[in-house]
Amino acid sequence: MNPITHLLIGWELGSLLTSSPRERAAIAWASVAADADGLGALVDMGNRLLGRPETSWFFHGLFGALLAAGVAAAVCRRRALAAAGAFVAVHVHLLCDLLGSRGPTPGDIWPLRYLAPFSDALTISWQGQWPLNGWPNVLITLILLALVFVQAARKGVSPVSLFSRRADVAFVTAVRRRI
Repeated sequence: MNPITHLLIGWELGSLLTSSPRERAAIAWASVAADADGLGALVDMGNRLLGRPETSWFFHGLFGALLAAGVAAAVCRRRALAAAGAFVAVHVHLLCDLLGSRGPTPGDIWPLRYLAPFSDALTISWQGQWPLNGWPNVLITLILLALVFVQAARKGVSPVSLFSRRADVAFVTAVRRRI
């Protein structure tokens, strides 16, 4: 799934677990943190040129979940709740990637190396993985966007607050005027 969908999933999960803006934000950002692996693409290109295996995909596993949980605990008052929410959010991200992150060509399955970078012992893949741009991912994103509008109208808060409180107030006000 794409990072926007992961962020929206994390936002909804955080909203279910807490009303604290900081905890909700920590859980939402944890849900997308695994995609920081993408920054290691340059390292992996160099590794391929040198005939070495890819090494940068370690946030998509247990290490990334523990790191995200630790960061969430460090920045939130209710440390256990934030850590647990972040840990779950990363695992939801992993499940979503396992279901719907196939590459552009059939058979281009993206495996999940759960214990990387320490071991390849628990590498999981699924042959039924749908394409990253497949209709299931689009449908999930549209449902999440609908939930954003409902939540903005009912609770007066939206994922826009992750970027700007002022923009969130403007967004919520606009949604409430139209719904």
